[in-house]
Amino acid sequence: MKHYRIAVLGNGPVGILAALHAVRQGHGPVLLLAADPPVNADAEGGDYRIEAVPVSLLALLLEYGIHPHLIGAGQTHAVRQIQWDSKTCMSMPTPRTVHIHRPALEQALWQKLLQEPRIHLHLGEQSLQLHDAGVDSINGDNPNNWHADLLVDASGRAARTASSIDKSPQPWVARLFTLAGNTRPSGSFQSHFHSHFKLAALPEGYVYSLATPEVQNVVFVGRGKAVKGSAEELQQLLQSTQADWVLQSLPQLTEFHSGMAHPVSLQWAASERSVLIGDAALARDILSSQGLSCGLSEALCAADLGTPQARANFQQRQTQQRQLHATALLNQIRSCLYGMETAWQDYAQFIMQART
Repeated sequence: MKHYRIAVLGNGPVGILAALHAVRQGHGPVLLLAADPPVNADAEGGDYRIEAVPVSLLALLLEYGIHPHLIGAGQTHAVRQIQWDSKTCMSMPTPRTVHIHRPALEQALWQKLLQEPRIHLHLGEQSLQLHDAGVDSINGDNPNNWHADLLVDASGRAARTASSIDKSPQPWVARLFTLAGNTRPSGSFQSHFHSHFKLAALPEGYVYSLATPEVQNVVFVGRGKAVKGSAEELQQLLQSTQADWVLQSLPQLTEFHSGMAHPVSLQWAASERSVLIGDAALARDILSSQGLSCGLSEALCAADLGTPQARANFQQRQTQQRQLHATALLNQIRSCLYGMETAWQDYAQFIMQART
């Protein structure tokens, strides 16, 4: 049976960085378990998600050989436009951020992982079917059997090793509309599309837009009409709520590529046999968070959690972060123009549980 000091579950940015940092800290070899390699965004039906991250994150990624141009980073932003507590759009100062192409980050980190001989990679769904904190196979004669002193779960919202997961009974989802060179019918992309962050409240959720130099995202978040309508119906929703300024200077929403909806509401989990990091521990609502940057920060701590006391202290900090995040979300709901609508009130009732 192969012995590892650290095994990492998940091949998203958080999992890969946790493995890369662990070997850099001298904890290698490290085992990384994943079902499949990251999806190539340039493939047909590819992923074009954009994330706003603190500028300081670029310096961290550069330490690991990830240059800003590889992940679509363009200009930095210190202002966002927001329509939240009234139907008036306001410009608000914000800590300086940069917009990056999330799949490009995943691909860049994946290539770094493949170049690191001290990271042993196990791919395939079977590798994720853990029966113990350190054994990956039912068959004791399987040469791939392994044991790890520390299992780090960075499997995202799946939280595969969690003993409990708290999620909303009526989860909010995000529906992504994307405009890029190979998704627009005309085959062209206008690089002058607005790249600064725009956010507007809706009766059953909210809408935001942001861009890199190559990709424009418009994202509807919530439930009901806020995410279920056709492109034409969603554009009419924006007009009826005076939020259509979010699409100002952009083509009609019908020209965008519409992606599958995926859950984005607050979720948290606990595990007795692993250390949960990133979205596996706390999947933050994108309304009031820097989920990716917080997850990457936790990835840098994972290698130092070898003792029970270190893990207990780390989990206590995570609990405090969850409570702070929930409080920030509740404050935003209270100030929202539509905060008394049923969808918002239902969500607020669930969020209150995260403060305990």
